[in-house]
Amino acid sequence: MKHFKFIFSALCIFLFTPALAGGWDTLPAFEVTDATPIIASLKQHTLVLDDPTGSLTLEDVLKRKQDFKPPAEMAPFDARHHYWIVHKISSRMAADRSFRLEGNWRTIQTTILTADESVLSLKTTGYYAGKYTFLSDIDPALPSSAKVPSREALFTLHRDESLTLLSRTKAVSSFPPRTFGLQLVDNERFLETRRFGLYLEGALLGILFALTIFGWYSYFVNKDRAGLFYGIWISFALLQISTLPSQDGAHFAEFFLNTNGQFFGATSLAGLFSYIGAYGQVFFYFTFASAYLQISKYHPKTQQLIYVLIAYFLIHLVVNTVYEHNISPQLFFSGNAFFPILVFVFLYAAAIERYRQGMSVAIFWLVASIPYFIFRLIWVAGLMGYPSVFSYLPESGISYLLQNTNVSQSIALCAEALIMALAVVSRNVWIQKALAKSIDAQKTLVEGQNKILEETVAERTKELAEQHQELDQAHQLVVGSVNYASRLQRGQLPRQARIDGRFASFATLWEPRDTIGGDLYWLSSSQLPGPFVLAVADCTGHGVPGAMLSLLVSNSLERIYANNTSEDPAKTLMSLDHYVRTGLNQDRPDSESDDGCDAAVLRIDRDKHTIEFAGAKLGLFQVSANGEILRHQGARCSLGYQDPIQEKDKPFVQTIRYQEGDTFAIVTDGLTDQIGGNGSVKTSFGYRRTENILKNNSAADADYLSYLLKKEFVAWQGSETRRDDVTVVIFKL
Repeated sequence: MKHFKFIFSALCIFLFTPALAGGWDTLPAFEVTDATPIIASLKQHTLVLDDPTGSLTLEDVLKRKQDFKPPAEMAPFDARHHYWIVHKISSRMAADRSFRLEGNWRTIQTTILTADESVLSLKTTGYYAGKYTFLSDIDPALPSSAKVPSREALFTLHRDESLTLLSRTKAVSSFPPRTFGLQLVDNERFLETRRFGLYLEGALLGILFALTIFGWYSYFVNKDRAGLFYGIWISFALLQISTLPSQDGAHFAEFFLNTNGQFFGATSLAGLFSYIGAYGQVFFYFTFASAYLQISKYHPKTQQLIYVLIAYFLIHLVVNTVYEHNISPQLFFSGNAFFPILVFVFLYAAAIERYRQGMSVAIFWLVASIPYFIFRLIWVAGLMGYPSVFSYLPESGISYLLQNTNVSQSIALCAEALIMALAVVSRNVWIQKALAKSIDAQKTLVEGQNKILEETVAERTKELAEQHQELDQAHQLVVGSVNYASRLQRGQLPRQARIDGRFASFATLWEPRDTIGGDLYWLSSSQLPGPFVLAVADCTGHGVPGAMLSLLVSNSLERIYANNTSEDPAKTLMSLDHYVRTGLNQDRPDSESDDGCDAAVLRIDRDKHTIEFAGAKLGLFQVSANGEILRHQGARCSLGYQDPIQEKDKPFVQTIRYQEGDTFAIVTDGLTDQIGGNGSVKTSFGYRRTENILKNNSAADADYLSYLLKKEFVAWQGSETRRDDVTVVIFKL
């Protein structure tokens, strides 16, 4: 028996191979009978001519009949070439029927030749070209005016007729055909079997459209990251299913945008929409799964793998749409087939672990991903050349529908999307329950903390009340002490007896920043004969420390001029420097303080109309009766500090002659350094403003000048905080 089969096969090869090699004249015809399947393969009745540049015309091809070869003798398939394919068919049917040629080609341009080789017509068809089937093609009850052309190019095979079918074809780079042989489709029988297939596809699109609305509504209500990615994913899934070509074409492109004959790069415009939907659906399926299962938080390595997958698909999308290539689909799509499955396995393992960790809603993703995974495997099997599991079903419209891998993907996506919609709802409920549970726990905790806080507050309130009473008593003691110190400090200022009879007019402005301060003015005793002495001092600091230092300065002046006023002002300042330094122990290396004062001393001789003046950083204003003003500067030194005064900086005596009506004024830096003003930029009161007030009112007495100076100073200060003690001494002789 084995020998018989071998001899029979060899005989067939011997008989038929020369005939086929002789061109299409000896090509055996495919006999079409009433028992021929709805879709019949013509690959055993095929001859091919390679047209690498696509430049051959119909006339050229008819002259090259002898160059056609069987598919087995052709060079390896090149998706960039054009190919001329010839088939012969003959009718053994009882009646005329309409047929069409189809195949996985971008275009199929078929020339129909009769038995005498006269050209009947040229039909255009193909995977990406031609019109699409509508319901009017299927339902014979519709009027003829409602019918539209089919997606495929139709021709009629009459009873007992023989035809030669010559087709010029161009493949799609990414999905080249597996064989040169085309398929002969009994159009009327196929359309009848496809009636319910179209309804099924419409139902799938309706389901996805409804789920898209649900997804976005859920996101806008809950503002959940997983809901956002679900909405994006289901939108791309809807675009993918709307644009995927099935047995009747990409219906989205026919209804909304005519993409016939329009190309983008290496693919058609309809194919571009399909790719965007398909790749986008994959991107956001995994990002949705990641957000749903919180992968980035609990499984960062799996999250990184998802990022790598997305980057790969982005690159693959660009190559697939822009560049025309000749890479086999098994190799070109191998990454698309196996990489998502690898990531899916890691994701599934992570979902199981998340379920074990207490995320109960992970079970929805685990269940929903199963149909998606199964149909993904079916698509991979078809890509690798294995027949679809649905090809074993009996011949029917459902069988033809399911054999198309795009339809299988549609069913898988709908099943996945439906279950994932339940998953999104359940996840939201789960999150709300977890949030409510957390809120209840926090509420209980807050109530307990409130009780503890109330008890603590009551206890602390009692303690604070007691402390407040103690602090109030201490405050009253301090205030009383400071007020008493203020009375003592004011008592140190010159009494009226020392002023009367010595000046034509005399006025002072003495305002400590606090209740007590470090500024003072001093007059020698009226019981001492001869010239009398006036001194003004500005001690370091203010408040209690400044007041204590001013007391030391006042006592030192009393000590210096206790018996007579013969000592000149410069020596008085040096003596004052010595008394302050030794009084504060600042003449020792281990001293803990470094304080002192600025001072001005005037020795006034009314008989001679002279004033001996010496100052340490304090000057003297002299305004003549006619408004001329002089400012007598003091030495650039301060008194009493740890560092001794250098010889070049020591105070010196200035002898000043005056006339009746001359005005003299001494001010401390608390007046001149005060910040204020009406503009946006704050500046100090300054010496120039003081001079202008004295100069413009030189004829006024000391009291009025003091009033004007204080009024201007208060207006200048405004809402600014007082910076230092203020002392002004104005007199006329």
